Amino acid sequence: MGLSINLLLPTKKITNISWIGSKELSDIDGRMLEINNVSGNRYTILNFWATWCAPCVEEMPMLSEFYSKTKMEGVSVVGLAIDNEKNVKEFVKRIKVEHHLLVAGAKGTKIMEKIGLNPSNALPFTIMFDNNYDVLKIKLGKLTLDELLYWVNTAER
Repeated sequence: MGLSINLLLPTKKITNISWIGSKELSDIDGRMLEINNVSGNRYTILNFWATWCAPCVEEMPMLSEFYSKTKMEGVSVVGLAIDNEKNVKEFVKRIKVEHHLLVAGAKGTKIMEKIGLNPSNALPFTIMFDNNYDVLKIKLGKLTLDELLYWVNTAER
Protein backbone atom coordinates (compact mmCIF):
# COMPACT_ATOMS: atom_id res chain seq x y z
CA MET A 1 0.00 0.00 0.00
CA GLY A 2 2.78 2.45 0.88
CA LEU A 3 4.38 1.96 -2.51
CA SER A 4 1.22 2.80 -4.43
CA ILE A 5 0.64 5.92 -2.31
CA ASN A 6 4.17 7.11 -3.02
CA LEU A 7 3.67 6.56 -6.73
CA LEU A 8 0.56 8.73 -6.67
CA LEU A 9 2.28 11.69 -5.03
CA PRO A 10 3.52 14.28 -7.46
CA THR A 11 7.27 14.55 -7.59
CA LYS A 12 8.76 18.00 -7.62
CA LYS A 13 11.71 18.72 -9.82
CA ILE A 14 13.79 21.17 -7.83
CA THR A 15 16.24 23.36 -9.63
CA ASN A 16 19.07 24.64 -7.47
CA ILE A 17 20.67 27.88 -8.62
CA SER A 18 23.24 28.38 -5.87
CA TRP A 19 25.70 29.52 -8.54
CA ILE A 20 23.66 32.70 -8.97
CA GLY A 21 24.45 33.94 -5.44
CA SER A 22 27.99 34.90 -6.38
CA LYS A 23 26.98 36.66 -9.63
CA GLU A 24 28.19 40.24 -9.39
CA LEU A 25 26.10 42.91 -11.07
CA SER A 26 25.91 46.66 -10.73
CA ASP A 27 23.11 48.53 -9.03
CA ILE A 28 21.77 51.74 -10.58
CA ASP A 29 24.56 53.73 -8.90
CA GLY A 30 27.25 51.58 -10.51
CA ARG A 31 28.20 49.71 -7.30
CA MET A 32 28.99 46.05 -7.87
CA LEU A 33 26.89 43.73 -5.69
CA GLU A 34 26.60 39.97 -5.47
CA ILE A 35 23.07 38.62 -5.59
CA ASN A 36 23.87 37.12 -2.15
CA ASN A 37 24.00 40.69 -0.81
CA VAL A 38 20.41 41.43 -1.79
CA SER A 39 18.80 38.01 -1.27
CA GLY A 40 16.25 37.45 1.48
CA ASN A 41 16.98 35.21 4.43
CA ARG A 42 13.78 33.22 3.67
CA TYR A 43 12.85 33.83 0.06
CA THR A 44 13.99 35.89 -2.88
CA ILE A 45 11.76 36.98 -5.74
CA LEU A 46 14.03 37.46 -8.77
CA ASN A 47 12.28 39.38 -11.52
CA PHE A 48 13.87 39.63 -14.97
CA TRP A 49 12.60 42.77 -16.65
CA ALA A 50 13.43 45.65 -19.02
CA THR A 51 12.33 49.25 -19.38
CA TRP A 52 11.07 48.54 -22.92
CA CYS A 53 8.82 45.67 -21.74
CA ALA A 54 5.28 47.02 -21.09
CA PRO A 55 4.13 44.22 -18.71
CA CYS A 56 7.42 44.57 -16.81
CA VAL A 57 6.81 48.28 -16.31
CA GLU A 58 3.19 47.64 -15.28
CA GLU A 59 4.16 45.17 -12.54
CA MET A 60 7.00 47.26 -11.09
CA PRO A 61 4.88 49.28 -8.58
CA MET A 62 3.26 46.04 -7.39
CA LEU A 63 6.68 44.41 -6.85
CA SER A 64 7.74 47.40 -4.74
CA GLU A 65 4.51 47.21 -2.74
CA PHE A 66 5.03 43.49 -2.17
CA TYR A 67 8.62 44.11 -1.05
CA SER A 68 7.49 46.80 1.40
CA LYS A 69 4.93 44.36 2.88
CA THR A 70 7.24 41.35 3.16
CA LYS A 71 10.82 42.53 3.68
CA MET A 72 10.50 42.30 7.47
CA GLU A 73 9.52 38.64 7.01
CA GLY A 74 12.81 37.84 5.25
CA VAL A 75 11.54 38.16 1.69
CA SER A 76 13.59 40.13 -0.81
CA VAL A 77 12.64 41.32 -4.27
CA VAL A 78 15.38 41.79 -6.83
CA GLY A 79 14.70 43.28 -10.23
CA LEU A 80 17.35 42.12 -12.69
CA ALA A 81 17.25 44.52 -15.63
CA ILE A 82 18.08 43.17 -19.04
CA ASP A 83 18.75 46.73 -20.03
CA ASN A 84 21.43 49.40 -19.68
CA GLU A 85 22.15 51.59 -16.66
CA LYS A 86 21.09 54.80 -18.40
CA ASN A 87 17.60 53.44 -19.24
CA VAL A 88 17.12 52.04 -15.73
CA LYS A 89 18.17 55.34 -14.11
CA GLU A 90 15.69 57.23 -16.29
CA PHE A 91 13.02 54.69 -15.38
CA VAL A 92 13.44 55.12 -11.61
CA LYS A 93 13.10 58.89 -12.03
CA ARG A 94 9.56 58.27 -13.34
CA ILE A 95 8.52 55.23 -11.29
CA LYS A 96 9.34 54.90 -7.60
CA VAL A 97 11.02 51.57 -6.91
CA GLU A 98 11.50 50.34 -3.33
CA HIS A 99 13.05 46.95 -4.08
CA HIS A 100 16.57 46.11 -5.21
CA LEU A 101 17.47 46.77 -8.83
CA LEU A 102 20.50 45.27 -10.52
CA VAL A 103 21.55 46.06 -14.07
CA ALA A 104 22.61 43.01 -16.03
CA GLY A 105 22.34 44.10 -19.64
CA ALA A 106 22.85 41.18 -22.05
CA LYS A 107 24.34 39.16 -19.17
CA GLY A 108 20.81 38.93 -17.81
CA THR A 109 19.73 36.83 -20.79
CA LYS A 110 22.71 34.50 -20.22
CA ILE A 111 21.71 34.16 -16.55
CA MET A 112 18.13 33.34 -17.58
CA GLU A 113 19.39 30.75 -20.06
CA LYS A 114 21.60 29.11 -17.44
CA ILE A 115 18.65 28.86 -15.02
CA GLY A 116 16.95 26.93 -17.82
CA LEU A 117 13.31 27.53 -16.87
CA ASN A 118 12.42 30.08 -19.56
CA PRO A 119 13.45 28.61 -22.93
CA SER A 120 11.93 31.53 -24.85
CA ASN A 121 13.85 34.14 -22.76
CA ALA A 122 10.63 36.17 -22.70
CA LEU A 123 9.97 38.96 -20.19
CA PRO A 124 8.82 39.49 -17.57
CA PHE A 125 10.09 36.28 -15.99
CA THR A 126 10.02 35.78 -12.23
CA ILE A 127 11.31 33.06 -9.96
CA MET A 128 11.11 32.57 -6.22
CA PHE A 129 13.92 30.71 -4.50
CA ASP A 130 14.61 29.91 -0.87
CA ASN A 131 17.73 30.57 1.19
CA ASN A 132 19.28 27.36 -0.22
CA TYR A 133 18.73 28.74 -3.75
CA ASP A 134 16.18 26.03 -4.57
CA VAL A 135 13.69 27.41 -7.11
CA LEU A 136 10.20 27.07 -5.64
CA LYS A 137 8.01 29.00 -8.09
CA ILE A 138 8.27 30.43 -11.60
CA LYS A 139 6.08 32.65 -13.72
CA LEU A 140 6.46 33.81 -17.27
CA GLY A 141 4.38 36.94 -17.75
CA LYS A 142 3.01 39.68 -15.55
CA LEU A 143 2.53 38.81 -11.88
CA THR A 144 -0.16 39.96 -9.49
CA LEU A 145 0.18 40.82 -5.82
CA ASP A 146 -2.17 37.95 -4.97
CA GLU A 147 0.09 35.48 -6.82
CA LEU A 148 3.18 36.63 -4.93
CA LEU A 149 1.41 36.50 -1.57
CA TYR A 150 0.18 33.01 -2.43
CA TRP A 151 3.72 31.93 -3.38
CA VAL A 152 5.13 33.03 -0.03
CA ASN A 153 2.20 31.78 2.05
CA THR A 154 2.19 28.31 0.50
CA ALA A 155 5.94 27.75 0.09
CA GLU A 156 6.38 26.23 3.53
CA ARG A 157 3.55 23.72 3.23
